[in-house]
Amino acid sequence: MLSFCSKIYAQTDSITVSGKLNGLGNQTVSVSFTDFSGQVKNYRAVARNDHFSFRAPLQETPVIARFNASIDRSISGTNNGQRYSNPAPALDLFMYNRDIHIEGDALLLQFASVTGDEENNMFNHYKESVRQDELRSYELMRALLSSDKAATENPTAFQKEIRDTRNRITVRQKEFIVQHPDALASAFLLSRMQNFYNANDYTAAWNGLSGRYKNHPAAKSIRDYVEKISSSLAGTPVADFERNDKNGRLVRLSAYKGRTILLDFWGSWCGPCRASHPHLKELYKKYKDKGFEIIAIAQERGKTLHESKNSWLKAIADDDINWVHILNQDGVEKQDLVKSYRVNAFPTKILVDTEGKIILRITASATDDIDKALEKVYGY
Repeated sequence: MLSFCSKIYAQTDSITVSGKLNGLGNQTVSVSFTDFSGQVKNYRAVARNDHFSFRAPLQETPVIARFNASIDRSISGTNNGQRYSNPAPALDLFMYNRDIHIEGDALLLQFASVTGDEENNMFNHYKESVRQDELRSYELMRALLSSDKAATENPTAFQKEIRDTRNRITVRQKEFIVQHPDALASAFLLSRMQNFYNANDYTAAWNGLSGRYKNHPAAKSIRDYVEKISSSLAGTPVADFERNDKNGRLVRLSAYKGRTILLDFWGSWCGPCRASHPHLKELYKKYKDKGFEIIAIAQERGKTLHESKNSWLKAIADDDINWVHILNQDGVEKQDLVKSYRVNAFPTKILVDTEGKIILRITASATDDIDKALEKVYGY
């Protein structure tokens, strides 16, 4: 087998990456990663009859790598008259100090099995537990994107099944993180799951990890995020503000004491923000007469305040969202609410109790924590 590496490594300071991917043929495979010294490394090999093998330097600590193949795995099709092509994801693995073996299907590379050392074996254990749901979710999404007949005839059913499979995967990810606090895979998974926890639960998941990989580069985004949300944990007094709403009326957050408030940070440009509006309307209708209020704080992208106001007001009208609305740019020189609340992703939602203390904070509306919290507050 042919391999192309920048250097021939001795057995004692290198590992072998080998395996078989059905359907790969004589295409090229490659792995890329940032090594323990911070240098980006790339290694590749030309396969022969689905088999490949190449050498790469061993690492002092396991590093996250992405393995890919030159075979075309993109999802392409025509949807609503538009032709598109989306690349398939690479295979995530770890490079460390023992040989690695990869087995799977070239066209479904992201689901291939990776074994050989403690960290990859542990990660593979997790992937085996969700592989059936991951494959089904991928198949359903591919059918939707490619305008498959069954998908186009009943898209709602397909979308529901996708949500159900993704929810099961999320549950399994959270279980794995709790059960394997020493695994690099746990830190790796947690680093990609900020949108699937509320602030308290994400902080608890981080605190539950052992110190083994808390200083690993994979954990930096977790540490940074936990620090950002530390002022928004449950029981923390919410920061007060004064701003004019869309009608020019002064809004003072502290004046809402005695009511349960949802601060909704959003933008007209933000698809997930807009997608959350129908459900927010349901919650508002359900609890408004019980003292529930939504204060929406928009961050727009207009070059001028006039442009920002126009896109903001249009989105409010188009989505028919009739609660309190504030534009962050209108008065930002006095107080930048996005910075004050350390919002770095949209939508971010902060639920505040009648005493002005935070109940919970979530990002991207990927959980049902708001619903559960309101049910607890109002008893239904």
